[in-house]
Amino acid sequence: MQKTLKNLFFFLVIFAGAAHASVEKTQSFEKTLNGVQSILYSVPIKARALLSELEKVELKQNQPLPLLVRYYLQKSTVDLLLNDPESAVTAANTGIELAKNDPLLKADLYLMQLRLGQARILQGEEALVLNQLDTLLAESKTLNDPSVTAEILLVKGEAYKAQNDYDVSMAALMSSLEAAKTTQDALLVERIASSLGGILVQLNGFDKASLLLDQSYQFFRERKMSFNQLLVKLDMAELAKKQGDKKQALLEYKQALQIAQVLGDGSHRFRINLQIADLLLQSGDIKSMARYLKQTDALRERETIRYYISKYNYLKANENLLNENYQAAIDLVTPLITGQADLTRLYRTEIELYLVASKAHFGLEDYKNAYLTLLDYQNRFNNFSADEQVDNLERQQMLFNLEKLKAENQHLSWNNVLQTLELKTNEDKVEYLNVLVVAGVVATVIATLAALWINRRRVRWGKIANTDSLTGLYNRRYLSTQLDKLKTEMESDDNPVSCLLLDVDHFKKVNDTYGHPVGDKVLTGIAELFKNNLRRNDVCSRVGGEEFMLLLPNSQLEQAQLIAEDLRTRISELSFMTEQGDEFNVTASFGVSAVDAGQSLSDIYSDVDKLLYRAKQNGRNRVESSGQNNTDSSAEQTAEPASSMSDKFSRLGRGMRRLKFRFAQHFS
Repeated sequence: MQKTLKNLFFFLVIFAGAAHASVEKTQSFEKTLNGVQSILYSVPIKARALLSELEKVELKQNQPLPLLVRYYLQKSTVDLLLNDPESAVTAANTGIELAKNDPLLKADLYLMQLRLGQARILQGEEALVLNQLDTLLAESKTLNDPSVTAEILLVKGEAYKAQNDYDVSMAALMSSLEAAKTTQDALLVERIASSLGGILVQLNGFDKASLLLDQSYQFFRERKMSFNQLLVKLDMAELAKKQGDKKQALLEYKQALQIAQVLGDGSHRFRINLQIADLLLQSGDIKSMARYLKQTDALRERETIRYYISKYNYLKANENLLNENYQAAIDLVTPLITGQADLTRLYRTEIELYLVASKAHFGLEDYKNAYLTLLDYQNRFNNFSADEQVDNLERQQMLFNLEKLKAENQHLSWNNVLQTLELKTNEDKVEYLNVLVVAGVVATVIATLAALWINRRRVRWGKIANTDSLTGLYNRRYLSTQLDKLKTEMESDDNPVSCLLLDVDHFKKVNDTYGHPVGDKVLTGIAELFKNNLRRNDVCSRVGGEEFMLLLPNSQLEQAQLIAEDLRTRISELSFMTEQGDEFNVTASFGVSAVDAGQSLSDIYSDVDKLLYRAKQNGRNRVESSGQNNTDSSAEQTAEPASSMSDKFSRLGRGMRRLKFRFAQHFS
C-alpha cells in the first residue's frame, strides 16, 4: 500500500511539473504575441523576426487555438505591411482553417478573411475581393462590432482605390471612419484617416489632404509608429509633387527614406530612392541622381510593380545617356519599347523611353532612327498629356460630385452614400432589382449617362484633334485644314494670305534654369497674348515645342511685317515669374512670308522657317521677311557649327521639323 502511494505521488509530481512547463510555454508564447502586437505598425521587420522565432520553437508545440489564430493573424498582417502578398495568403488561409469552426473566434475569422482580401488586392484581384467583402460585411452585422465593420470598409476602400474608383473609395473610407469613431481605438481611426488623406491627394483635394496627413503624421510620430509615419510621408511627398513643389517633395522623400533605412524596409527603400533620383534628374543634379540610383541596384529584383520597374529602367537609360554610353542606352531601351506595344496605356516614364532612344541614336549619328523615334515620342506624349489632363479634371469632378451628394442629402450617413455610389457604378447591382419600374428607371439613367459619356468623349476627342493640350491654340492638323480653305478663297477672291513663324529665343535655357513648369507658363502666356491681340479670322497654332505659326488672311506681306513687329514688341514686354518669385522676360524671333496659292503647308513652313533661322543668325529678337534684302541669307551654311551635342541636337531638330510636315501630309 505504501509503495502504491509512493508511485501515485511520484506520478502526480511529474504530471504537475509537465503541466507547469506547458503553462509556462503557453505564457511565453502569449507574451511574445503581445510584444509583436505592440510593434506591429512600428517596426514590422522586427515583428516578423519575433514571429519567425515562434515558428521555429513554440509554434510546433500544442498551443491553445485562440493563440494560434492570433499568431496567423499577426503574421498575415506583417507580411502585408512588408509587401509580401504570397506569404500573407498562406498565413491567412491557415488561420481561417483554424478559426472557421469556433464561434468564439468569429471576430478573428473576419479579420483573417480581410487580410486574405488585402493580399489579393496586392495581387491584382480586387474585383473578386469586392464581391467577397459585400458578403463579409453582411455576415459581420451579427457581431455588432464597429471595429470589425470599420476594418472591412477600410479594405473595401483599398479595393476601389486599386480599381481607380477614387470617389467610391473615399465614400467607403468615410463610412469606415464613421464606424471607427464609435470605438475607443484611436489607432484604427488614424489609420483610416491617413488612407483617406492619400485618396484626397489622388482626387486633387489638396487642402483637406494636407490637414489629414499632418494630423495623422503627428499621431504616429508621438506614438513612435515608424512604419505608419513612413506611409504618411510618402503621401505627403506625392501631395507636394502634385502641387508642383518639387523642393518640398524631395524633402519629404528624403525623410521617408531615413525612416525606411531605420526600419530596414528594402521594398520602400527601392521605391523612395527611385522617386528621389527622378526628381534630381528633373532638377539637373546628375551627380546626386546617380548616387541615389546606385542604391536601387541591389534591391531591384524584389520589385514586382510595373510602375516602379518602368521608372527604374527609365532612370538607368538616362544614366547611360548622360555618360554618353549611347549603345548601352539603346540596348536597354529597345526591348523595353518593343514590350510596350501591347499595353493599352503607358506610364510617363515608359513614354520617355522613346525620347531617350532618339537622343541615343543621335549620339551615334544615326539621324534617321533619331528622327523616327522622336516622331513616335511626340505622338505618344501628346495622347498621354491629353489623357492625363482629362483624368485630373474627372478626379476633381468626382470630389465635387461626392461632396455635393452629401451636402444635398444631409440625412444620409456615409454608408448610405457608399451604397448609392455602388449602385451607380456596378451594373451587376441591377440584377438584384426585381421591380420592373425601378429597373426601367435605372436603365433610363444608365442610357442617359452613357449618351452623355459618349458625347463628352466625342467632344473631347474632337477638341484634342484640333488643339494643343498645353496652350489651347490650334495644332498643325487644324492649320492644314484652314490653309486649304484660305487657298480656295485666294483663288476665287484674290485675297492675299501671309504666314508668320516665330520661335521663343533661348527657350531651352528657360527650361533648364527655371524648370519646365515655368517654361510651360511662358508658352501659355504667349498663347494668351495671341488670343487677345489677333483678329478673329487669324489662325494661330503651336507647331512645335516653342514654335508658333500664324496664318493671316486678307494681309499683304507689309501688313504681316507690321503685325509681326507688334507681336515681337509685346512678347518682349511680357513679364514672367520664377518659382522663387523673380521676374524675367523672353524674346522671340520671327520669319514672315507671303503664301502662294500653289504651295503646300510643308512648302510654306520650309520657306518661313528659313527666314526664322535668318532672324536667329542675325541676333534674335527680330523679324525677317521674304520682302527684305539681306546678304546674310547664307548664314545657315556659313554659321559656325555648334560645339556641344545638345546644340547639334537642337539644330538637327529644326531640320527634322521641316521633314515632319512632309511626313504628316504623306501619311494623312
